[in-house]
Amino acid sequence: MKQLIERKNRWMASHITDAEFPTPLSEQGLALYLDAQASLEFGSCQTSDSSGYDSLTIYPVDCHPLTIRYSLVLANRWQDESDKEAIIEYLTQIMFEDDSPAQLYVGFFKGKPAACGMLFLDEEHGSLICDVAALPLPNQQQLMSEMQQALAAKASNQPLYCEQLK
Repeated sequence: MKQLIERKNRWMASHITDAEFPTPLSEQGLALYLDAQASLEFGSCQTSDSSGYDSLTIYPVDCHPLTIRYSLVLANRWQDESDKEAIIEYLTQIMFEDDSPAQLYVGFFKGKPAACGMLFLDEEHGSLICDVAALPLPNQQQLMSEMQQALAAKASNQPLYCEQLK
């Protein structure tokens, strides 16, 4: 699992480290992101019957407007407004190739972006569900659980690991 997490973090960092002219704010956002990743716990996914969940409409992030929405939702993990700004600047730099090991998803609740998550696939080490977040709504935990279950259903290879939701 450690190699899987490291590979995901390298992929996430590559959008800034491989950029020709990264902005200082995006570099700050990458540092904040990686720092936060170091304190997360991962384990085997506990999947359950998700038939009770139907409040999210989930879309794969396949264009820049959805990347922005993903960034806005995930940035809510940070409390400080300047940190949020740096995270948004960093995350909006994510670019996808056809053979990308990661797929980002945005979940819409009542027509507005409210949840996000990433499914990172590795042929050798399995699949990782991470960066699951939801806006601070009354049903925040349910939205996060629903996103995690939806991503688990999309994972094709085993073993499957998940960020432990708080």
